[in-house]
Parts: sequence; C-alpha cells; structure tokens
Amino acid sequence: MSDGLFQTTPIVTGISAVANDYDGFVIDTAGVLHDGSALYPGAADALRHLKARGKKICLLTNQARRAASAAKLLDDMGLERDLYDHLLTSGELAHQWLRHRPEEWLRDLGTACLHFGPIRDAELIHGLDMEAVDQPYLAQFVLCTGFNEVEDVLADYEEVFRICISKDLPLLCADPERWRLAGGERLHAAGAMARRYGELGGDVEYCGLPFADLYERCFDVLKIADRSRILAIGDNLTTDIAGAGGVGIDSVLVTGGIHREEFGTVWGKPPTEERLHCIVAATPKPPCAALAAFVW
Repeated sequence: MSDGLFQTTPIVTGISAVANDYDGFVIDTAGVLHDGSALYPGAADALRHLKARGKKICLLTNQARRAASAAKLLDDMGLERDLYDHLLTSGELAHQWLRHRPEEWLRDLGTACLHFGPIRDAELIHGLDMEAVDQPYLAQFVLCTGFNEVEDVLADYEEVFRICISKDLPLLCADPERWRLAGGERLHAAGAMARRYGELGGDVEYCGLPFADLYERCFDVLKIADRSRILAIGDNLTTDIAGAGGVGIDSVLVTGGIHREEFGTVWGKPPTEERLHCIVAATPKPPCAALAAFVW
C-alpha cells in the first residue's frame, strides 16, 4: 500500500488487511492499545498475530515518562512484554536531551528547573545534575509534563505562566499532545499548556511527535533499511499521522481514539466515509487506511 497517492482513505476491519505489506510497525499506545486505564479488546491479540508473522514492533508514545515507567504501566494493564520489541517515549527522549544537551537551546537552559506536571514525572530529571525548584524566581527554565493535579484546568496556570515569561524562562514540553485520554475521557494535556505559554510570548521547545526525533529513533532500533516497509499506527492526526508523514512513512489511523468525537463515532464503530475523508483531507500525507479499533 506504499505505492502511489491515495485519493481516499479506505476503512478496513482489521490490521490484517495491510499487515503483509510491512515488516515493521510503529504503534502508538494510548488511543490505540488502551484508553488510558485499560487495554482495548483485541489489541493484545493483534500484536500477537503480528509477532507470529515475524513483524518487528516498536511502541511509540508522547508520554512524559521514562521508558521503564511506561513499560510498567503497560504491564499493569496486562500487556505482555514479548508482544513488542521496543518502547520509546517522549519523556525518555527529554531525559536524554537534558542529560546530553545536544543542541545550543538545551545547553543554554541551565540546571534549575521549575516543573509543571504530576510529581511522578519528576523522574525525567532524576540522576541528572539538576535542581528542582518551586518558584519562578529560582528557576532557569520550565519543564512541562502536564497538569500538577488531575482536577486542574488550563486557566489555573495563566498567572504563573505570565510570571515565568516575564523572567524569560524557556519551556521544554516533554509531551506535545494537546489532549490525553483518561478512562476514555478526553482532557487537556501538556501540549495545550505549552501552546498557551507560546501564545503568551514564551520560548517553547517540544520533545516528541510530530517532530522527527522520535521516529528517527524508531528507525534506529527497528533496523529496517527500506522505510517503505515500515507502518505507523496512531489515533492522532496532528502527532502520530503528521509525524509519520513528515518522515515519509505510511500510516493507519485508528478512529476510535482521541478524534472519535470529531468522527461522530465510538470505539469499535467506524465513521462514515464522508466524515472520514472530510477530516483527513487536510493532512499533507493522509493515512493509507483507517481502523475503527486496533484489532486483527
């Protein structure tokens, strides 16, 4: 399914419809494998079928967690580790960026960090020569991984954002997703916070999809020379699908995830062809197929 330009995005009933065309699969987690708290029915079985056919699988997620923590989360949901070969996260990449400082923007950040996000995400700076501070006047930069508390809303951060920006604190966003799934409910995420910080005049850098760094790391671990034999599977047009298009690989869109309200559907039920094509038409490299759910 790699050849030619797709005028439409066909709706298929399972990943088996395209599996033979690819050797490697880059698969998002939230919205594809699980709803934020539990595995979707059939997801583990679909992975099992791919592995039985010798396919290489790299799970890839915009999630502000170290890779080991993300793997543990999947363990707790009951996903067996032998169903995938690799797991990469935007949080792990952010940790590596802060450790090695590969670019000038990162080298200029300093070491005093004001963190916006759940306490668990502070693991991104654990083991680094850095100091976590709790006031903007003590900080040299801001690390954004999400809301501090589950009940927080974006407006709660407006005042502190303005204070940080007045002090010229750059912000590193370790999860570019503007929305996240929690038990199937769609909530604002770290990407929405970073976007607002930028709108207010702040200096923002994003770590994760749709930017190419994470996909390039997938290619490194998959070791498949012909990228036309690699397929990305995701539920987010602006991150998973746009990111895949940006690095020139095919993608499949799962419609029952983060965009299900726009598609006017629910998990497991496909949208109408008209609604699907209307929504994906603006995507520079549209997905080569759509799935209502990631099943075999």
